[in-house]
Amino acid sequence: MSAFEVVIEKIIAGGDGLARHDGRIVFVPRTVAGEKHLVEVTEEKKDYLRAKSLKCIVPSNDRRVAPCPYYVRCGGCSLMHVSVKAQLDTKRSILIESLKRAGVNLTESTHVAVRNAPSTGYRNRLRFHIAHDPESPSMGFFRNSSHIVEDIDHCLLGSPWLNKRWQLVRMFFKENPEFARLVESIELQESSDNLHRVVARLFVRPGLQPENIDSHVGRQFLRDTGLHGVMIEGETGRQRKVHSGDCFVHHSVAGLKLKQSLGSFFQPNRFLVDQLLSSVEPEKSYPRGIDLYAGVGLFTIPLARRCRSVVSVETSISAVADGRANVENLCGSSVEFINLNAARFVKTFTFSKGDYVVVDPPRGGLPLTVRKLIASSPVQDICYVSCDPPALGRDVAFLQKSGFQIRKVDLFDFFPNTHHFETVVRLGNSTC
Repeated sequence: MSAFEVVIEKIIAGGDGLARHDGRIVFVPRTVAGEKHLVEVTEEKKDYLRAKSLKCIVPSNDRRVAPCPYYVRCGGCSLMHVSVKAQLDTKRSILIESLKRAGVNLTESTHVAVRNAPSTGYRNRLRFHIAHDPESPSMGFFRNSSHIVEDIDHCLLGSPWLNKRWQLVRMFFKENPEFARLVESIELQESSDNLHRVVARLFVRPGLQPENIDSHVGRQFLRDTGLHGVMIEGETGRQRKVHSGDCFVHHSVAGLKLKQSLGSFFQPNRFLVDQLLSSVEPEKSYPRGIDLYAGVGLFTIPLARRCRSVVSVETSISAVADGRANVENLCGSSVEFINLNAARFVKTFTFSKGDYVVVDPPRGGLPLTVRKLIASSPVQDICYVSCDPPALGRDVAFLQKSGFQIRKVDLFDFFPNTHHFETVVRLGNSTC
């Protein structure tokens, strides 16, 4: 198919521009709503086409020159060519459209508040990949729609100190190629309350075991890179993990200091966590708080301030240990930590009318079992934290059919320059 012109109607979930040509939808990355592009097809399906822009014929006023020198090839960001204000407007539109498409009833009074912070230097965690080329390893992020590693020595989304550690890690790998060949990827994690504390997770190549890395080299790696700790593990996570140094970081949130061990989850945006906590925290007191998908206790602690007792449910063993330590050190309230899958937990748990339930599921949203049991329970108040608008829409539409109504919607731009964001939806059911 020869090149043709399209007009970009809007940016959709995933970050691509949507256009139409000869009755088919055309997805074009790195475009802006309202622009006219000359495009070339890269993938053809029955109902849609994927294309790349050969030339921007009519640019949008919302287009900008991306501040990152790697943006043209790197696949880490998808919206850096769009002005900050237009990024926020785009994400708000994507959220509203995703909710409506799923069947969520949004009234005229439903207001979506947008919370944002600095668009660079915000990440406290970065994961880099290693490609073992014959001459020299390439170390960085995957290119757009591929597993080719783009060599990168700094990322604008990470803090200057996190980037400095990455540059020392790169240097160590280049000077120790035999060691580098054992490693598939590396994740660097930084303390948000102490920017000089950085730890790492090293993932060994498929077929290798963490024990394949000599302990002496591991200690040398820590010494030469200035890292405080390293955890070596396999990509599957089933192999025994090897530790060196202190494998944890701390985060200051709303005046609290939380511990996060390597392998436990914590929100990666250093600037917006306090606002996220305020959005989730109950506005009144409750007999009991239920924190599903609790992680290291980020939401458990504000629940403990407002609820006489709290049940904190998390499937990660390390996160449960962190949560117990955080609550014991900070609030000493009546909190029960349960190391269990949320779907298994709700099958045997009895919800009460006076419960305030917080759910923060992974990208796929709530399993059907969890949706059904919460919707059929006497619970009146739910706070849903989501990183995936389509899954959020599906689950909220399901809850609405059971009598829940939306009381508040907050959009948090946790991932500026990418198409990702977080949403907090407060739901109430006065009919229970």
